[in-house]
This record gives sequence, structure tokens and C-alpha cells, in this order.
Amino acid sequence: MPERARQLARVLNLSLSIAAAVTFAAVPATANAQPTSPSTSTRGSTATSPKNSTPKSPGSTTPSRQPSDGPTASSCTAKAVPPPANEGNGDQLPPLDLPKDPIGGARMGDCGVVLPPNATLPPDGLTADSWLIADQATGDVLASYAPHARQRPAGTIKVLLAMVALKEIPADKVIVGTREDTRQPGTKVGIIADGKYAAGDLIRALIVMPAADAANALARELGGADEAAQKMNNLARELKALDTRVVNPNGNDVPGQSTSAFDTALIYREAMRIPEFADATGSKRVQIKPQGNRNTTITRNNDNKLLNTFKGATGGKAGTTNAAQNVFVGSAERDGRHLIVSVMRSQSEPFPQAASLLDYGFTLAAARVQPIGKLAGAIDQPSPAPQDTPSSAENETTTLASSNTVARSAFGTAGLPITILAGLVVLAGLVMTARRKMARAKRLRAQQAR
Repeated sequence: MPERARQLARVLNLSLSIAAAVTFAAVPATANAQPTSPSTSTRGSTATSPKNSTPKSPGSTTPSRQPSDGPTASSCTAKAVPPPANEGNGDQLPPLDLPKDPIGGARMGDCGVVLPPNATLPPDGLTADSWLIADQATGDVLASYAPHARQRPAGTIKVLLAMVALKEIPADKVIVGTREDTRQPGTKVGIIADGKYAAGDLIRALIVMPAADAANALARELGGADEAAQKMNNLARELKALDTRVVNPNGNDVPGQSTSAFDTALIYREAMRIPEFADATGSKRVQIKPQGNRNTTITRNNDNKLLNTFKGATGGKAGTTNAAQNVFVGSAERDGRHLIVSVMRSQSEPFPQAASLLDYGFTLAAARVQPIGKLAGAIDQPSPAPQDTPSSAENETTTLASSNTVARSAFGTAGLPITILAGLVVLAGLVMTARRKMARAKRLRAQQAR
């Protein structure tokens, strides 16, 4: 084949290659790229339905163990008002509003037993109208019964009073006792009229025992009972303890006073973050040394029986009134885990129930159960729900799909038709040029033959 013909053939092959490349770029890459969809994740899926048999506490409706998207607070309207107050004067205050969404999570709005999926049942012998177990460090709620049901607080409300006093009254401030202090109903530490006492000693006494006289003296130092109650209410709102309303700082059964197992545990958890409170509540006794001439030291034992009977007990606050019955909030440590238990309106002494619930809570903690709620106070708010992280296979699929998308879009959305058209024009021009050159070569060969 003459050299000129071979050149024309190479030009034609090049033109055909260009045409093939343009055509390939125009074809959508659907053969290799499969449509992708979010994979089904086990995280967040509905767990195996729990057993139908559930315990029932006195005064309850049918207990339920709802899934994580359980009832809202509106389903617990029967528990919005605490038991009637049978002491004190004045009109009954209207009940506190129920929040639209239960504080601590959806399942905290339940009126019955609230347990993690597949959890073992709570211990027998519980007579409390409501109770709660939570992790002190994380605030995770491990199990509960009617957590936001409104109850009378009795002595547990003094945890709020101690927190306010520790913040506002210097420990070395001298407080003078009054006759009013000595006449307070309930168990007293032994303040005498005109006696002088260090505020720090009175606060420790308030934490360790009922100390109705010390509570009255501290409330007076805070501006009086009404002012102290307002400061305690402000702190409760700050902590999002929305079931709690203080009318009497001493915890007496006055109209309008209320709290809940959830709030009591929440407030106690915040108090345990204060070193002075944690130290006092874990002490088995307290000493008060009067100032001045009256130098007879007063010694009182802690009324928290768990400190002597439950291994690992770290503190607590108990109380008893006619309307509140028996209440208790406390804590314990085992194997590096710190738990809080709250027992409200128990028909019997609360300490054995608190002990059995703590044992139950440590069992749940060891099993690493899924929390059913969160004690979220002023310091740590509920964290956003964790987002599912794609698996390595999902990442690989996404990467490949992205690569194909980039490859397909290299010419742009509007530029692809233009590119194809330009390629066809170039191809046609090359073909026509090749034909002209071939015709010219043919004529030259004919002339040479003649």
C-alpha cells in the first residue's frame, strides 16, 4: 500500500477512536452503578417485646413496659396532683403544669413500671407509690415506677434548702437560735433560744438528720420562710425539676407542696456534686459546737439506716409525714458504679426497699442495660441522639457511587449534548477530508499510469 494511503487509513482510524470515546461518555453509567438506599441498622430498632407479666405497686393503674417511644406526660394526668395535704392552712394551690414532653425522655411520662428491654423484673415487696434508680455519674435512669407522679416531699425537700444555704450563707456565719426554732414540729437537733451556732454546723445537721429547728434557723438567715422557699423554687426550675414546688422549707404537709421520684433523684444528684454536701451526707453522725458561753457539744446520729446496713452506702435523706408517708433518696457505690435511688410514699419504712432497689440497680448496671431516661439538670443537658455511622461496606458503596457520579458528570449536565454534537462535527470533517485525499491520490495514480 502506498505511503499516502497508509496515512489516510491512520487518520480514519483516529477519527473512529474519537467517535467511540465520545459515544462512551454519552452513555449513562447505570450498568455498573446500582441504586443505593440507607441500610437497615440494628441500632434504634425495636427490641424484643418484654414479658407481659409485670409487677403492680399499690395505688397504681395497670403497669406497662412501653417501648422507647412511650407515652407522653399527658397520659399521666391522674398523677398530676399529689396526695391531699392534711396539715397547714390556706387555699389549695393549683397543680403545677405538666410539661408537653416529659423531662428526662418520653418513657419518663409513664405511670407504671418503666424498664429497659428484656430487663429482669423489680424485686418483690415494694410498697412505694413511685421509685427510681439512676446512675449518679451519667444521670442515666435504669428503672422506675411512675417517675413523674407528684408526691409530698417531706424531709427530702431539705436537700434543696441545704444547697441554697451552702451557696449563700458563709460557713462561719454565726446564727442565733430563737424560740420559734425550738417550737418547730418534727425531729430537732437541739437548738436553744439565744444560742449561737456556726452556719456550717447547722447545715451539716440539716443534711444528716431531720433538724427541723436548724432548717427554720437557716431559712430565717436566707430572708425568712417565704424567701427561702422562693430561692429553693428558683433552684428547682434551674435544675428542670418541674414537679417540685416548695411552700414550706421544712417539708411539712402544706397545700401546694410537691415533688416526684424523678425530681428527688435529680436534685440529690446535683447536691452530691457539692463537696460539703457529699461529705456530710456520708457521715454517720454530726456535732454542733455552740459559740460563746454555751459550749456543750451536740452530737446526733445520721437517720439514714443504710449507712449501717448496706455495704457501699454513700449518703441519703429520709422523711416522714402523714401525707408523704415514708420517703427516701440516697446513694451507694459498688465496683466503681455509683447509683441513686428514690423511694416516694412508701407504706412501710423505706430503707429495706431502697436497699433491694439498689441491689437491683447494680444488677442492671452490670448487664449494661439500655437507659430508659436521663436525669438532666443544670450542669449536663441531654445530649443529641447519636447518629448511625455507616459501615465500611456502606462507605465503600458510597465511594464507588460517588466516583461514578463524578465520572458521569465530568461533561456537565448541559455540556454533554454539546460535546457529542461537536464530536460528530469533527468526525464528519475528518471523514470528508480523508475522502478528498483518497480521491486526489487516485487521480494521481491514474495520471501516472497514462
